[in-house]
Amino acid sequence: MDIVIPKKFKIFGLTYKVTQPHKVDKEDNWGEHSIQHKRIKVKKSLNKEQKEITYLHELVHTVLDNLEYNELSSNEVFVERFSKALHQILTTSE
Repeated sequence: MDIVIPKKFKIFGLTYKVTQPHKVDKEDNWGEHSIQHKRIKVKKSLNKEQKEITYLHELVHTVLDNLEYNELSSNEVFVERFSKALHQILTTSE
């Protein structure tokens, strides 16, 4: 199953935009999310699997932040493991 990275989505009635710029931020991370600006960025030059996992990683941050689970959202190890597990579930589902 392919994971489609959308151009936008809604959560709790708020519309988020998803972009794939060449450069994400000053540190040149693979992705970033912003609740304030309602957006997720995924670095364009990543390979397909890296883009999918990065999108899911930023999506997990977005969901947790909107649910006000700030401590979990700040836990990069948790977010990374959760997004990789979610990626495997979604890409191996029949």
